[in-house]
Amino acid sequence: MIEKVDIEDISINRIRCFVSVFELGSISKAALDCDVSQPAMSRSIKSLEEQFNVPLFNRDTRQLCPTDAAKQLYPRCLELCTSVKALCNELDVIKVGDYGELRIGLGKIIGPIGSKVISKIISEKFADLRVSIVEGSPTSLHRELLQGNLDFFITHSEAVGLLSNVEQLVCKPCAFVEVDALASPTAEFLKSGTDLISYPWTFPKFEILETSKSHFYANYYKKIQANGGILYQIDNADARMKLVLSGQAATIFASSEAEKYVESGQLIKLPISLTDFPLSTYHLSTKPLCPKARQMIEYVKAGMH
Repeated sequence: MIEKVDIEDISINRIRCFVSVFELGSISKAALDCDVSQPAMSRSIKSLEEQFNVPLFNRDTRQLCPTDAAKQLYPRCLELCTSVKALCNELDVIKVGDYGELRIGLGKIIGPIGSKVISKIISEKFADLRVSIVEGSPTSLHRELLQGNLDFFITHSEAVGLLSNVEQLVCKPCAFVEVDALASPTAEFLKSGTDLISYPWTFPKFEILETSKSHFYANYYKKIQANGGILYQIDNADARMKLVLSGQAATIFASSEAEKYVESGQLIKLPISLTDFPLSTYHLSTKPLCPKARQMIEYVKAGMH
């Protein structure tokens, strides 16, 4: 007779340890991640294996490999951990009675313009509203959303193809951002006669589908990357702009952010035909947006056009 697992005996801490070991592939790294000792981490995994009555990892002298059972259990365990984290966050909100806050995530490409648009909206429409804004990759923003740390996030529309558990997501078109390829008129690489693919470039660390229909990605980015032309991968927009202004690299920037530099002659637009950058909003279907969040999204749509 197969012994059933009693739900009352399942420890969320052991589940969290399993998720960490599965993701990091190492007992020692997982111990650091969970802030426990290495022996304690090993005991947690052993106890969970005994409780589930299945081996979770194949151990040898070289590496720690998840079993088929572990691979099947991991998505459920990850979902459990994120749900518990979200529950704790909701309880914190309830305890302090702080409902007057919006937590918004922005993709790296649209972070600078998005932050400025939202800041203007706050000053004009939501003077008493607390707003926190974080920038990140689509997958990091998605995880923050699942853990209850964000109300919604805005990033490029194709990002939905990079995410798991999309059945929990509501993805809606938000706006289009006009972008330009830019360089300093004094940049030496402009004078060398080399083509655009051979220029030195600076970009944030992209998360883009190989099947992306983005004109720039399909026709330029992949060729620049294959040619070794991405010399600087920098997420911070101000740091990228400084490199471009100094003549060390070219980049892609939101047209509205680059306008003042182009008008003053500090930057020039490179002869690349670029389509507008489509953005979408993402939020959980299990957590409807509050009225202020819906209003904020509508104002952001208007502000980015």
